[in-house]
Amino acid sequence: MSPQPSPFPYESQWGDERCNAAVVLRREPPGRFHDWRADGYASEREYEYWASHVCGLACLRSVLRAWRPGLRPVPMAELIRGAVAAGALVPRPDTVDGLYYRPFLAWIAADYGIHGEVFEGAEVSGWLSRVGEDAVAMASVSPEIRWPERPNERTGGHLVLVHGRDDAGRAVFHNPSGIGPTAGSAVLAPEVFARFHPGRGMLLHR
Repeated sequence: MSPQPSPFPYESQWGDERCNAAVVLRREPPGRFHDWRADGYASEREYEYWASHVCGLACLRSVLRAWRPGLRPVPMAELIRGAVAAGALVPRPDTVDGLYYRPFLAWIAADYGIHGEVFEGAEVSGWLSRVGEDAVAMASVSPEIRWPERPNERTGGHLVLVHGRDDAGRAVFHNPSGIGPTAGSAVLAPEVFARFHPGRGMLLHR
């Protein structure tokens, strides 16, 4: 059974879904496929530094577009500045630490009126049952979830936006670094999703 069309627009963490396969599979510079200036970045180097670490902000931008349609489009670089100021993302010379859930939730509540809660040690079936018209989940998974048919080596390290359930009770989610059918409105049974999931994430409420 196919999921119903999602009110949540798909967001790639590189700004364009064409970048996903280019970066993940072919190790190509994403700037070949996306105009990073449109996302407010000052340089291609800045874009490449941040884009690998903004899966959570890509999920947030999808939520803002669905739940705050009157809000002007928020460039990714602006979201990054907000997340850094809040302590939700911490830049380091070679990487970015975070996304830290509680500072993130405090920031989006203050700036966008979107409230949420952290879940830890949770079964997929528990938080998935709460996803609906007025609630979505930003769930921690391994980025290996883009290949659910393969064995995975770890859990966590990446965020996806679980925005619905299909008629069979499967999770319907946007993966900001997914490829092909595992990008926008990917569908996985809870027991398969659980292989990649360490039991933590956030529920956001409209």
